[in-house]
Amino acid sequence: MPSLEGKRALITGGSRGIGAEVAKQLAERGVRIAINYVAAQDRAEQTRASLKGDGHVLVQGDAFTHEGLAQIVKGAREGLGGLDIVISNAGWTQFGAFNDLESVSDDDWIRCYQTNVMSHLWLMQEVKDELIANKGSFVISASVAGLKPSGSSMAYSVSKAGTVHLAKSLAKACAPARVNAVAAGVMLTEWSKGFTEEHVQKVKQTNALNMICEVEDVASQYVSLCENKSITGQIIEVSAGFQL
Repeated sequence: MPSLEGKRALITGGSRGIGAEVAKQLAERGVRIAINYVAAQDRAEQTRASLKGDGHVLVQGDAFTHEGLAQIVKGAREGLGGLDIVISNAGWTQFGAFNDLESVSDDDWIRCYQTNVMSHLWLMQEVKDELIANKGSFVISASVAGLKPSGSSMAYSVSKAGTVHLAKSLAKACAPARVNAVAAGVMLTEWSKGFTEEHVQKVKQTNALNMICEVEDVASQYVSLCENKSITGQIIEVSAGFQL
């Protein structure tokens, strides 16, 4: 694979969970990282301090608004001198019983769509010209819930289906920038604390590999998509064989 040494990457929602692990693995390959956070500066500082190499920066801003994303991208460019890789990782859900059509309010349905679809579009609008010029990589955090009805709520699942189609559409519209997505199954991160232990165990038993996805395994797919110059418009499922 081509070297990522010296590349510059912005990761939204990069201070914890899968975002932090992607930052770790990219930094190990010589990438300088801009870690976006909203409010938890101490946590973001800890993540930055744990990264290999120098030149990593923190960028505060709300990744769920057009204005916030403009601020984030401006800060990342100023801190890194430009962008070659963007990991559009920030997302949101409202937990609700999947079979209860009233378990998620209309407002939260709309918020799921804004945070899991529109925010990725807005971010690409901010970085498109630069990534096209650099033949860069834009990787979106999708979910296996966007491929198969499942997950924290129907609103989340439907919005992540939108994420999947957006990734394919952006790949067509923004070439030669490469756009792909990683559709992960349940991982043991702070996000999964919204699930009951019973639900986590049920997913584990449902998965063909009889395990919950390892965060490190999922993150490695983001890195692989950044490295591979011949892949675009693809949704890489990393789900331990969910519902095979």
